[in-house]
Amino acid sequence: MNSKSLSSAFLSLLLLSMLLVTLCLAVPAHAALSWNVEIVDANAAGIGNGYCPIAVDSNNNPHIAYTGAYNAQTGQRAGCASWNGSGWNIQERPGGFVTDLALDANGNPHILIEGGVRGPLSYASWTGTEWTSQTVTSGHNVVYASLALDSVGYPHAAYNDGEGLKYASWAGSSWNIQTVDPSPEIHYDKISLALDSNDTPYIMYFTPSTYADSVRVYSLVSVKLAVLKASGWSIEPVLASYNLSDCGNMVLDSKGYLHFLGAQPQAPTHLSTILYARWNGSAWNTQTVVSDADLTSMGFLALDYHDNPNIAYITSTVEVMYANWTGTAWDIQTVDTPDTLHYTSGPCYLAVDSSGIPHISYRGYLSGQYSYAGSNATILYATATGSTEPTQPPSPTSPASPLLLVSAAVIIGAVVVVVYVWKKKTKH
Repeated sequence: MNSKSLSSAFLSLLLLSMLLVTLCLAVPAHAALSWNVEIVDANAAGIGNGYCPIAVDSNNNPHIAYTGAYNAQTGQRAGCASWNGSGWNIQERPGGFVTDLALDANGNPHILIEGGVRGPLSYASWTGTEWTSQTVTSGHNVVYASLALDSVGYPHAAYNDGEGLKYASWAGSSWNIQTVDPSPEIHYDKISLALDSNDTPYIMYFTPSTYADSVRVYSLVSVKLAVLKASGWSIEPVLASYNLSDCGNMVLDSKGYLHFLGAQPQAPTHLSTILYARWNGSAWNTQTVVSDADLTSMGFLALDYHDNPNIAYITSTVEVMYANWTGTAWDIQTVDTPDTLHYTSGPCYLAVDSSGIPHISYRGYLSGQYSYAGSNATILYATATGSTEPTQPPSPTSPASPLLLVSAAVIIGAVVVVVYVWKKKTKH
């Protein structure tokens, strides 16, 4: 090989390696999201918890469960608004405050309803023509309950009734109720239930704790995970070394791995850092989603069809925000900003459909609607046109890309070849 051929070969290998590096480090192109906000129901309850969970069915139609305004004849009404392609259909039933929503294989809504000071925890399902309901527990101290449907379509619920964390599962003819953790310190409204592909229940919940520095004492939460095993409930702490002031919901991905949100206080301010945590099969990985967040609602986590995280949250200035992983970074967007026509409240909920489109539900008040007397509120819905196509889930450190490894191998190979040929040439 002469020096000209050698130079040409080396140049070709170098150009190839540079191309591979460029492909590896290139930021994927994403379509810009355009947000549309609309009113679902301006006759929602202005008092109570404000829960309005959202889910999308197999046709990518959203369903939102919420508590309706008080009616003198029927009391508090609970129900679900479902998008039919051109408008919202609202199916409602009397009594109670909605806490959670799940859809069955036919896209029918199932909801949990806490009955207030004197009412029981109830479960209701829509058959397509009417609501059927059952009493889960007659305890009167349930503030929030989390719902999941198993592979048969049977409901499961997790809640705190004032006597510890309880798990209720429908056995086909009756409810089987177990005490998971008898601790009286469990947060009433910080409970998240999920079932894996084997219908094994996972319950994430929180107990209060504190953290003190030179500035002040912070109110924190200790995160715990309960899993039902053959020997009984196994309870383990999660991210025990982190000082978390709040936590969001938990979800399972397609591999059965857990994902959830947490917030860390930023001393000495009242701002927070939103953390995204995921289990990789052997350890928890965490990543900062956004710093300097002034939160009024911890937010809600949903995974897209690639198992990539999407997050909705509400700031103290009552702006609805959306964060999604683009494959290389977190993209933060403003969904809704209060104006003279409406005022946003919390909490907020998020679902991502099979096309990667986010759907967000939250409670708000129209101009002149809000009052401390508990007048009516409004259920708002935001969705986007356009979607992102994430390429990989986030991790604490960027993983080595296969292309980057290949390009490095090409460069090393090129150097080895040049050195070998040059040495061989100098011997002759």
